[in-house]
Amino acid sequence: MSVALLVMTDGRRDYLTQTLERFDEIVTGAITCRVIHDDSGDPLYRQWLRDTFPAYDVIGTPARSGFAGAMQSAWRHAEHLAERYILHLEDDFLFTRPVDLTEPASMLDSRPYLAQLAFRRQPWGAEVKHGGFMAMAPDLYTEHTDGERSWVETTRNYTTNPSLHRRELCTTAWPDGEHTEGRYGFQLREHGLPWGVAGEDVRFGFWGSMDAGRDWVWHIGETRAGTGY
Repeated sequence: MSVALLVMTDGRRDYLTQTLERFDEIVTGAITCRVIHDDSGDPLYRQWLRDTFPAYDVIGTPARSGFAGAMQSAWRHAEHLAERYILHLEDDFLFTRPVDLTEPASMLDSRPYLAQLAFRRQPWGAEVKHGGFMAMAPDLYTEHTDGERSWVETTRNYTTNPSLHRRELCTTAWPDGEHTEGRYGFQLREHGLPWGVAGEDVRFGFWGSMDAGRDWVWHIGETRAGTGY
């Protein structure tokens, strides 16, 4: 099992520093490659990234391209990596408890119909008064266990919150335009997964049970820099 860490950033130094410091403290596993994708369009920020995080390969777009353009650029790079899995991490998410990536990777190995295993964040925006996005639509989420590990499955949506997925997913086309996170999930449900899973069988997973899997990561991004989400 080998994992490439793919970190998406667009100029928020303070958030990124907190995110990577926390990651190094409590996330373990066979992380054999580290990449930062910068969509800030700022050469000074990019140089700061290279100076501050020498263990990372810093790549990016020549000018700010927005969310869809950044995802397309990052995945064009990631699809050629040697690692079996990609851990997608935006620059404003803190892991709140230890994670050994070997476990969710093993889960993906045994359940190829799962496009991803995401780590749930705290309730955000309109979700707060309902207790989270799962509580807002409980019928769309199903809890599973194999006796040792628990996870939740849905057909509702793909998420770019912190998640683990197979590298081959990056060979699929990320859509252009606005609101591409949701549209990408619909695309996978229509066309299937590139390792031979039919669209009707595709599910999106969340690590941990409905209760114990809450707030696995904490979203600190009060200030947004990117566009086109």
